[in-house]
Amino acid sequence: MGKVFVFGIDGASPEYFFGEWLNELPNIRKLIEEGCYAKLNSTIPPLSATAWTSIVTGKSPADTGIFEYVYRKNKTYDDLKIITSKNLKEKTIWEISSEGNKKAVVYNLILTWPIKPFNGYLISGSLTPPGNNVECVYPKKLKNELENYFREVPKADVEYFRRFSKEKIIEEVLKLTKKHLEVMEYLLKNKEWELFIGIIGLSDRMNHAFWRYMDKGHRKYEAGGKFENVLKDFYKFVDKKLGELIDILDKDTKIIILSDHGIKRLHTRVNLTDWLIQNGYMTLKEEIKGKTEFNLKMVDWSKTKAFAIGAYEGQIFINVKGREPEGIVEKRDYDKLLEELEEKLKEISGDDGKKLNTKIYKKEDYFKGKCEDRAPDMIVYFDDLEYGCNTSLIGNETLWSLATAKGSDDAAHSQQGIFIMKNNKCKGNLGELEIVDVAPTILNELGIEIPEDMKGKIVRIEDEKI
Repeated sequence: MGKVFVFGIDGASPEYFFGEWLNELPNIRKLIEEGCYAKLNSTIPPLSATAWTSIVTGKSPADTGIFEYVYRKNKTYDDLKIITSKNLKEKTIWEISSEGNKKAVVYNLILTWPIKPFNGYLISGSLTPPGNNVECVYPKKLKNELENYFREVPKADVEYFRRFSKEKIIEEVLKLTKKHLEVMEYLLKNKEWELFIGIIGLSDRMNHAFWRYMDKGHRKYEAGGKFENVLKDFYKFVDKKLGELIDILDKDTKIIILSDHGIKRLHTRVNLTDWLIQNGYMTLKEEIKGKTEFNLKMVDWSKTKAFAIGAYEGQIFINVKGREPEGIVEKRDYDKLLEELEEKLKEISGDDGKKLNTKIYKKEDYFKGKCEDRAPDMIVYFDDLEYGCNTSLIGNETLWSLATAKGSDDAAHSQQGIFIMKNNKCKGNLGELEIVDVAPTILNELGIEIPEDMKGKIVRIEDEKI
């Protein structure tokens, strides 16, 4: 059945890749002209860890159990842990292909640490802990090989980028992205594979740092600014390097280019934890003075009905009696409380007094699966994510602020990414696809039987909508 080359660009937006920038991305344009393309509907919520996990498993968050970058260990209130690959119990496409005697190379994909052995090669991506002794390369001998050739195994991320100057972000991201692409080229040329997955993850950092400089609809946009073309120039660089990688491939190799979500402007944030406190849904053990970093140990659970996490979307959990350690909300009152919260949250206006296009996603409507017990009871998109959430700083002067405890940025994730495929069969604009369609499509191109519990459909020639 041949080989499949998958190239992921974190946060690539269809509005720009299929529209405004297309003529300046010649390799992307050529793939679109020779193959098929679609807007790719992301997960709810459209977070990188959540979305990439659904891409490589063909399962929704309700089945993967990945809803955020943190999880509540043992379902406690105050023991929040960073997710790792151990949280993911579903098989990935490279594990499934490995069982089908197909070798895979996986490079720089989020949530792949700690590495689970399989028939192939893997260098873990974002969320890998720092340190030279961390086992981020599989098999182990590949680490020595890369260190001998490159003198290092390039790290996955530019940590704490929000603390850097804009010039420093550009410098560090370009330097590290070049290293990532060099490793991809080395692996393409020197390793045996039927499935290759390589991810450009630092595009996400560029999006968050530079979106307002190019988005004319952003309230902070200034025409002709110093950084106006930084994002486009970065993607032109990625496009050029993509062309060089494609030149290495066999002529019959199937090519898939995709992103986990898009990007949109972020004007400010709603201080959601402050709002819960002010409206009587949460009570603290002690009164605070001034702006304070929030943690769940500060909460008086005997008087608290709801709490929230999230920096873009707000993930709200109800303190249900019998489900939570110190729950007080009776199950008979659960639906009524959700309806009340939905009504009041939709009444929150913007900091300019204008009505927000706020959307609500309830657990019972959107999260049905084997891990639905890990899902929040409600997810809120303030102004369809053009307003984010601040749940980590409390005692703010107003209901709105741009910063969380980790800092501020000017872009949020949008609900649609990109999908492009050249397989010499599918042609033209397919409209929209679901993110869970990717995994069965890749397995189909490899000639591997699709597991019955995969939720998506195979993108076939009959889906053509030119």
